[in-house]
Amino acid sequence: MENIILIVFGVVVFVTAVIGLAMFLNKKGWLADSDNDWIPDVIESKVSDVKTELAELKADLEATKDRLHKEVQDVGKAIKEVGNQLGDIPAAFSGKKRPGRKTNGKK
Repeated sequence: MENIILIVFGVVVFVTAVIGLAMFLNKKGWLADSDNDWIPDVIESKVSDVKTELAELKADLEATKDRLHKEVQDVGKAIKEVGNQLGDIPAAFSGKKRPGRKTNGKK
């Protein structure tokens, strides 16, 4: 029980120290905070940059997903066509003539 009280007290002291340090640095002008929301402008600009990069990445991933979906559909059609032609293999081994395109008789 004493350990829990000590841990809670330590966390409260730490948070108070961080807030006090932030207030001191803000008053001295070492932390630029133009909109007075206690978030330094450097961090706000970095967060904005990361959000922009994430939006660009999301758009790129959407385009990639669409291309991949089309490619998977094409591969599926090709596999189906191969499956349709598997029936011709036994006939080819038996020596039968290969069925091909019918000629129209005009040569």
